[in-house]
Order: sequence, then structure tokens, then C-alpha cells
Amino acid sequence: MNEDSRREAEIKRTLEKINSIENMVDRPMYNTKKEEVFKLEIKIDNKIEHGKFIPSKIYPGLWYASEQTYRAMKKDLFALGDSLDEIADPYTCHSCKSNLDKQFWRFCPHCGSAFLEE
Repeated sequence: MNEDSRREAEIKRTLEKINSIENMVDRPMYNTKKEEVFKLEIKIDNKIEHGKFIPSKIYPGLWYASEQTYRAMKKDLFALGDSLDEIADPYTCHSCKSNLDKQFWRFCPHCGSAFLEE
């Protein structure tokens, strides 16, 4: 089984687990059929430290990040509220030793190093 098939199977198991969770009145906790789309605007500001996002104090939904951070982030993110820990993909950068979650990044946003296969 290749890496993509394993990852896809893991995602399917996680989604089944999410769908089976019920709240205290025996109703589904999550509605995975209903989609919510949040659009954020990210502007490049190279004065911002790599790996950080700073919200605009004036415009809601506007964030600032360095060019390296912007290039490193995955542009389409799938999130399920507080359950992100269950599908986390923790990684420690071999170069700068930063701890991050690979589900959000294409490479290390702090130092720009590619991820090593583990």
C-alpha cells in the first residue's frame, strides 16, 4: 500500500470517527454534510517573522505574513473545529528544529527547508 493510499484510508477512518461522535442528547456532534467556507485574505509583509500570521487591526479577515510563510502554507485547508488534534501530522524541522503540523505546510515556514520523508 503506497503512502497516498494509507493517508486516504486514515482520512476515511477519521471522518467515520467524526461522524460517529454524538453529543449529550444523542444527536450528531458534527454535520459533515454542511459546508462552511471561510475566505481569508493574506497580504505579504516581509517585516513579519517567518511562520507567523498577524491579523489586521482594521480589516476583519485580513492577515499579514512573510513571503516565505505564504509560499510554505497549503492554500486549501480542511478543518473540523476543535478536532484538528486527531488528524495532526506533527513534524520537527531537521534544520531549525521548529515543531509544526505538516497538514498545514508544504515546507518549513520558519527556515524554508523541505520536509524529509520519515
